[in-house]
Formats: sequence, C-alpha cells, structure tokens
Amino acid sequence: MKEPRLLILSASTGNGHMSAAGALEAEAKSQGLWAQAVDVLDHVPKGFRAWYRGGYEQLVRKNPRTWGHLYKTSDRPLFNYQVQTVMDRQFTRRIHHLIAETKPDWVVCTHSLPQPRLAVARKLYGFRMAIVVTDLYVHRMWLRGKPDHFFVPQEWSADVLEKRIPGSRAITDVTGIPIHPLFTQPIDRAAFRAAHGIPDSATVALISSGGIGGGPMADATDAVLNAGGHAVLITGRHEAATRAMTQRYGGNSGVTVLGSIPQADMAAWMQSSEFLVSKPGGLTTFEALASGLPFLVFWPFLIPGQEEGNAEFLEEQGAGMIARNVADLRYMARRLVDQPETRSEMRRCALAQAIPDSTQRIIGRLREL
Repeated sequence: MKEPRLLILSASTGNGHMSAAGALEAEAKSQGLWAQAVDVLDHVPKGFRAWYRGGYEQLVRKNPRTWGHLYKTSDRPLFNYQVQTVMDRQFTRRIHHLIAETKPDWVVCTHSLPQPRLAVARKLYGFRMAIVVTDLYVHRMWLRGKPDHFFVPQEWSADVLEKRIPGSRAITDVTGIPIHPLFTQPIDRAAFRAAHGIPDSATVALISSGGIGGGPMADATDAVLNAGGHAVLITGRHEAATRAMTQRYGGNSGVTVLGSIPQADMAAWMQSSEFLVSKPGGLTTFEALASGLPFLVFWPFLIPGQEEGNAEFLEEQGAGMIARNVADLRYMARRLVDQPETRSEMRRCALAQAIPDSTQRIIGRLREL
C-alpha cells in the first residue's frame, strides 16, 4: 500500500496551532512518512500577514471583548464570516505553488486559514483535506472547504460537529489535540527545580497568560505568593511584561520570572509544578491534562470565544477551577497550596481526560484512510 505524503498547514497566531502541526510532522516522520509542516502566513502578502497576525495579538491584548464579539459573530454564515472567508481565499493563493511542489496526498490543517483556498486547489491537484480541530468547540470556520475528514478533541466536539454537518460522525475521529510527547515524559523534578534555585518542598504554581503574553500577571503572582506558593512566570513574547515582572519581583526569592521559553522547558515546568494558573488554549489544555497538572483558569487571562468552552470543560471534568476575579483567584490559590488532596484529585481527573497518544492516532488513521 502506498504511504501518504502529508502537507501540514497551520498559522502562527499564538503558539498552539503551529505546535500541533509540529507534533504531527514529528510523529509522521518517526513512522517513515514524508511530512512537512508549514506556516501559511509565510506564504501570504506582507500586509495581510501583518494584519492577520498583528491584528489578532493587538485585539487579544488590548480589546479582548472585541475579539470575542468577532469570534461569535463569525460563527454564523453572515457578514463577518463571509468577509473573512473571501479574504482568506484571496490572500492565500501562493499555497498553490507549495502544493504543486510537494504533491501531497493529504493536506492537514491545524488552523482554519487555508481552508477556503484549499477548496479551490484540491480541484487542480487531487489531494484530500483533513482538519485537526484545536479547540473543544468546532467553530464554523473549521467547516470551510468541505473537508474529507475531521479529528476532534472530545466526544462533545463530535456532537457539535454532527449538529452542524449531519452525518459527519462517519468522517470524524475523536483523537484529542496533538501534543508533543515531551509532555508525557517524566523528569527528575528535584534536579530540575534545583537548577532553577527552587526547593523541592515548594508548592510551585506555573503562571502563563499565553505565548503573546498580557493580562494581570501581577495579580496572579500576588495571589500565589499570599497563599504561600512559589510563582514561576512565563511571560511569553511580551517583552514589556517580562521587564515589568522582573522589575517588580526581581528581589523576591518566591518568584521566578521567565520570558518565552522552548517547548521542552515548558513541558519540564508542567511536570515540575503543583498547579497551573493560565488561559485554557486548546494546546495548553491538553498539555496540562497529559501532564496531570491541575488547571486554575484565571478569567482575565482568557481569550473570549474559543477558550470559554475549554474552561467549562476543565471545570466540569474536575481537572480545573475557574477564578473569574482576583478574589476567586486568591481563595482558589490558597486552597490548592494548602490542600494536596485536592490537587491529587484534580490530577487524577486530568489524566482520565488526557489523550497523550493523539498524534499517533491521527497519523495512524491517515495511513488507514
């Protein structure tokens, strides 16, 4: 049987989509397949790239409510959805050259951006299209281009898709979200902590507001410190936040300030921490589940729209708590620091929902198809 060639398309808005693409590429290559992960934003006009990537980051940081409004209104086949689809189709024409050069059997999308253009390109090049949905909620943007197959995070996601496309269960697999195997590999926690000057006896809270940074990091840090925990801050690509947090907590032995860190380090910190204070992006959610890391969602970090459903899922499954304001955060941080039995139960619930072999499932299924 001929082995499939896989072209994996994503877009670097935040870290999650490209991380999923990279995990799939690595797994496919480990199985001896030809695979290439590509950032579609490297193949669009400069102005569209600046608007698409920069506009997203600015909205998320400075006006998240506007982003939430756009997300929700584009989930209906009305003006916002139509305009975005026309723009996506128009400005991604250069991927035709990429497809002509690589001759894939499957084009796999971990971001919805290329889908309208792929609907045109597949008529010329004859590939099939698979969609790896990287949020629990299946937004309308993921449906574009009439995909041949869907890979979704949970049964709930498959139910949403079935309501939107009756009969889609026949072309849908529940596989979780692709994560790197680093997040399931145990490490020497004591040695890792010692290398960063943190006692093994400390209750470590990993604090992150996502790859683009932003949000009230000081509020989260103070809540952890007041609860008696050690705060490790991942400030992402937001250099101003890194400087501000370093200036504020530079002399505090209970705080470790880091900026944007490699994926391997993030995996090690997840394995070495007692709980996570963060926004529930799709990849972050499934990385935390695979790591057995209790998740304290801090609502001011959250991106309205796609991450609201992720937060509710974590809470419903017992793997997370939602702090909607600073008072909630202080109470919940204190509870997680003081009650190891609560952390143990949340860890058990997280591991029960984890699908650590998601990349293997997806690549294996594509080979079958």
